[in-house]
Amino acid sequence: MLPVIDARTLFVASAVVFAGLVISVALAWRELKSLSGPDRFAKSYALFLVGLVLFSLQGQIPAVFSYWLANVLIVVGAALVLEGTNLILGRPPGRRITVATGLAATAAFGYYTLVRYDADARTILSSAFVAGLLGSAGWTSWHRRPRTGLRTLETVTAIALGACALLFWARAVAIGTGLVGGEMLDASPWMAVPPLLCTLCAVVWTTTLLANTSRRLTTVVQSQNDLLANLLSVARAAGDQSSLDTTLERVLSVATDLTGAAGASLLMLDEERRFVRGLFTHETTNVAVGQREAETILEKGLAAWVVRHRTAGIVADTHADPRWHRIPGQEELTRSALSAPISSGSALAGVLTLVHPEPGHFGEEHRLLLESTTAQIGLALRNAQIADARQRATRGQALLNQVLEVSARRTDAQEIVALAAEALSKDPAWSRVYLAIPGEDGHFRLHGKTDGLPDQRPRIDDGILGRALESGVTQHDDAPPGTADETGHWSSLAVPLRHLGRTLGVAAFETSRPRAFGTTDVDQAEALAEAISLGLGKARLAQAREELTRMMVHDLRGPISGVMGALELLGEAPGLDDGNRRLLDAAERNTRRQLKLVEGILELARLEEGALPVRREEVPLAPLVDDVLHMAMPAAEARGLELISEIPESVPRVLADPGLVARVLENLVGNAVKFSEPGAGPVRVSSRVDGTMVELLVCDAGPGIEEALRPRIFERFVVGNRPGRGTGLGLAFCRLAVEAQGGRIRLEHTDPGAVFAFSLPVAGPPAA
Repeated sequence: MLPVIDARTLFVASAVVFAGLVISVALAWRELKSLSGPDRFAKSYALFLVGLVLFSLQGQIPAVFSYWLANVLIVVGAALVLEGTNLILGRPPGRRITVATGLAATAAFGYYTLVRYDADARTILSSAFVAGLLGSAGWTSWHRRPRTGLRTLETVTAIALGACALLFWARAVAIGTGLVGGEMLDASPWMAVPPLLCTLCAVVWTTTLLANTSRRLTTVVQSQNDLLANLLSVARAAGDQSSLDTTLERVLSVATDLTGAAGASLLMLDEERRFVRGLFTHETTNVAVGQREAETILEKGLAAWVVRHRTAGIVADTHADPRWHRIPGQEELTRSALSAPISSGSALAGVLTLVHPEPGHFGEEHRLLLESTTAQIGLALRNAQIADARQRATRGQALLNQVLEVSARRTDAQEIVALAAEALSKDPAWSRVYLAIPGEDGHFRLHGKTDGLPDQRPRIDDGILGRALESGVTQHDDAPPGTADETGHWSSLAVPLRHLGRTLGVAAFETSRPRAFGTTDVDQAEALAEAISLGLGKARLAQAREELTRMMVHDLRGPISGVMGALELLGEAPGLDDGNRRLLDAAERNTRRQLKLVEGILELARLEEGALPVRREEVPLAPLVDDVLHMAMPAAEARGLELISEIPESVPRVLADPGLVARVLENLVGNAVKFSEPGAGPVRVSSRVDGTMVELLVCDAGPGIEEALRPRIFERFVVGNRPGRGTGLGLAFCRLAVEAQGGRIRLEHTDPGAVFAFSLPVAGPPAA
């Protein structure tokens, strides 16, 4: 015969056990608090303890405490066990179930205690509530066990919770069928079994909880160390030369490797939490996240929940969690997800999301791992952003230098536009970049990267290009969120090309990213536009000058030729005395000088336009220099100057036009003779080889070049104040003639005397 067991003793014993469990959890709280879920178990044990103490005081305290409040506390404690189980397994806690159960228990136990006293009904309800809640916890623990690896602890927890649920359910059935009564259970040995076994099961699941937590924390710490080590290498690489996209790929690779995720995405946000950049990776595939897709996720998906709450979130089953935004066609590719905020200081820098094709893959240890390393991820991204900005600045400066060189070296407007547009098109920062030059037909001509633009040329009074052309002020367009312009681009920047108060065209920059043009981007675009404007303005002035030159030459050449003819006829007239003959000779010399000046201007214009033919051939320099010096010898002897050639026969031949080279030497040697004082010293012509170029040097012992003239010495009409100065066209001709043959000319020394050096390309080896 079984002994009679006092229910009060059982309640006290169970209360003591739960007090021990509360103490155990409290002692391990430092480790447990980093995980979500153990706090719910601690609260449930405390409620069980208080409820059991109140049960044991039946008859000694008012019924509202021993019957009503005690049952409510027990039921709410069971609901907290379900919450803790859900959180540990990465599911939403189910707070609504706890609240609804607490309210229902409060109403039901209040009714059967204060309105209609019924001990059987209270015990049946209490057992049913606890059985349902613990059974749900056991069911969840069983079905959300890890699919791989050790599952013993989770299995034991599920069995212990399920056993408790069955015992309470059996208790409810026994009372409901009348096998036993529900009052105090003083003399029923059978009814002592449920509380004893449930207390034992509570000890079991608490033990497995602590062991499982210890195992998870060990895994998390090891994963943290691995992740931090990898992120440190990523951050260092980002600070060196890695691009921002490369850093995003590395961060996602590290996160997926350590969590076993099948895919991941990282959405970067600006200070106003707006999407600026994103990357999605799945296995070996990396895809940039589109603007519309990102904005949808940040509005409806798990990332939106993470941004609002600034905390990590786990979706155990994407089919059952409303926080997950389903993408048509990808429902089976993603069944579980983990998302965490990435912080940079106090600001939210982005959202990292990991996905897996199996439900329940991500657990609390994964959440803790990500949350503990978001600062390091933010640091890596920050370093990458700094390095990316530095690289962009370097690329921008190189691009600006390239455009400036085009503007400086070219004089044809169409050539400047074509080369500048080609240089801009190579920069990957813009989806489209082009120069829009207004045409006489009222439409723009577009030059550059115009992928996706309609074939029809835009009107000069329409759109952002028309506004920039008309106003002369930089125009900036951003499509609002959720929309795009007709070509699918989000941001457009139109910078006018202005020179001397006139707008010559528009530089257009477009990208598919919204709000893409910050202050730095606008400054760079305007600097590029200014560089292009300088070239176009210079070309415009050069064109006007050439037109004036042609008109002047045309208008002057005819009259001067007529004067020359009249002077020749007058010279043939009989009866001219010596005085008239001298006047006639002076008039003829001056007229020929003017005609030579006009022809020189025309020749320079033809050189600048490339219209003067250059006949390149292999030229031996030594005999050519000897011929030039021989022709200049009479003038040199008249001034007591010696002409010396120091050109060896071994100097390489050059590929040049011998006539132009001879004329360049004639100009330089003639100037040296003309401006040197009588008997000042020899005029020397020497050479030196520099790689693929041969340099010829003309040195004199004259007064040198005035300092004010040196920067402009090779420009047209630049002359000094010394006696015997010429027209100012000789050195300008030399520069153009040398450059037309692929060489350069410069003033090398200025004191004492002057040294002019010009280079010509070495002729290649003769064909075999």
